[in-house]
Amino acid sequence: MTGMIDRAIRSVSGSIRKKLFLSYFIVIVIPLVLIGSILFVTMLSMTERQTLDKRAVEMKLVSQQLQAYTDQLELYSRVIYTGEVQALLNAGPPADAIAFTRWRGALFQQFEEWYGYMNIKAAIQNVTIVQADGRTIVKEPSYAPDVSFADQPWYREAIARQGEVVIAGPFVRPFANARPADGPFTFSLIRKINNPLGGADLGGIVVDIGVMDLARLLTSLNLRNMTILNEDDVVVYADETETIGQRWPYGASIRGADSGWIDTDGGRMFVNTGELPATGWRFVSLDPMSSLSVYAIAFRNLTVGVGLIALLVALAISTFIAGRITEPLRTLRRHMKQVQDGRFDIRHEVTRTDEVGQLASSFNQMTERVQTLVNDVYKAEIIRKEAQLKALHSQINPHFLYNTLDSMNAIAMLQDVPLLGRMSKMLADMFRYSISQGEPVVPLGEELKQVKRYVEIQQIRYDHKFNLLLSVPDRLLSYPIPKLTLQPVVENAVYHGLEMIPDEGLLAITVYETAEGVVIEVFDNGDGIAAEELERIRQRMREPIDYADHLGLANVQERLQLHYGDEYGISIDSLYGRGTNVVYRLPPFRMDGSGDGDGDGDGNVDAAPPQAPSS
Repeated sequence: MTGMIDRAIRSVSGSIRKKLFLSYFIVIVIPLVLIGSILFVTMLSMTERQTLDKRAVEMKLVSQQLQAYTDQLELYSRVIYTGEVQALLNAGPPADAIAFTRWRGALFQQFEEWYGYMNIKAAIQNVTIVQADGRTIVKEPSYAPDVSFADQPWYREAIARQGEVVIAGPFVRPFANARPADGPFTFSLIRKINNPLGGADLGGIVVDIGVMDLARLLTSLNLRNMTILNEDDVVVYADETETIGQRWPYGASIRGADSGWIDTDGGRMFVNTGELPATGWRFVSLDPMSSLSVYAIAFRNLTVGVGLIALLVALAISTFIAGRITEPLRTLRRHMKQVQDGRFDIRHEVTRTDEVGQLASSFNQMTERVQTLVNDVYKAEIIRKEAQLKALHSQINPHFLYNTLDSMNAIAMLQDVPLLGRMSKMLADMFRYSISQGEPVVPLGEELKQVKRYVEIQQIRYDHKFNLLLSVPDRLLSYPIPKLTLQPVVENAVYHGLEMIPDEGLLAITVYETAEGVVIEVFDNGDGIAAEELERIRQRMREPIDYADHLGLANVQERLQLHYGDEYGISIDSLYGRGTNVVYRLPPFRMDGSGDGDGDGDGNVDAAPPQAPSS
């Protein structure tokens, strides 16, 4: 036996999985046994308390409803004090049969009208007027002819109370016709008819109500296992209708007790009682002990079931937890090996918030940063190579081009063609600005000079078909901007907008500052762009560009974002037939005279904003 224990201990000590299983088993089983036992005792006590509280509420509710019910019956009996009924009763029933029938009809017609006027809810079975000599006048001729109430003790007791209401029953009335077996019982409201109009004895009134009308009342309250007893412990109403009218055998044992335990033929019962003082009735509820403990037993069984499931879960967890702990580390090690091989796009899925999850998040941040740096350096190198290639293409013997254009200018002056000379000079200045080996960032004033040269050439070409309007604050003329970022947009405005319209065109360049930065707007009142074409242009501006392509909007966008950041750049809006507006959104102008980009802002600056040539 000792050897088996030693082997089991060594087996557990050599396995993390078994250690975890044993710890889960201890942690779950011991508290489960303690909690299950405590909950069983507690639930039994709580069920008794809840049952007592529930029955107390039910007793109060039944008392209130029965009180309201008897109040309505008492209200119904007050019809005997109306002037019409008093007059008829004091006149007395006529001897003539026909006159008696009319008198009787007029009397009970008052009862019917009073019933509806007072909105009585009780189901009145019959009304009997007992005269002073014992003769009866019945509302419904449903009783046997020899029915007599005057000599009944409960009637004499009610008459002796001088108009106070007395409720008695249950009774089995001698009906002229057979009554249903499930509802033969009635109870009665009796009171003396006082005579405020004279001294004559008007007798008394007996109002009969079917006992099963109480079933309607209790059913509306959704109550079960409720028994109503009269003062003699006779059952007035019970769920078991066969006991109505019988003496309840346990009445004496619970008299005067509000709640407690009694022993009956059905076993030990938990009893609650209530009383309706106006009638002398008591209502009693009995709950067997088995019904009280059923919730505690069910809860105990549920606790055991949950405990067994917990043990199974613990077994599964204990066999899986070791792998669950080490698997993320193995996966992370495999991903790090892939990064070592140059796979910087690897991302580790983070599904945890513990130390392993934090390590995986740090790994993802590291690989993302490395990938970003590699891509930035790679892209910048490609752009530099492309720029060098373009520069090589553009520098096809620049001195030859300068000299040729200067010669054209001299010949134009000798031949007295100043306009041609002006064009050749502007073109030479444009070439010199475009292909000169200078800084990639120039002041905004220098870039505007290049735009003016281009526009002046186009105005000469198109015979001043359009005007150039510039609106630039003096302080922004030194704003640093990447070289050749305005001319491509102006060129698009001329060729795709102003060239196509028959009327006089307008090209407006507006520069201003906002809280977010510097804004440049290039507007033309040309033909505009159709919606489909505008969306295609915007899509191309969002896609990687082909550097072999000419300098277009996408190229300008790429250069601005590389220089300033992805949050800056250009946007384009257009109304077909109305014009196009290209908006540059650039960083704020710093107080030192440079923007937030990489440019240094060096270069010559116009002293005043450029003006458009006169048309």
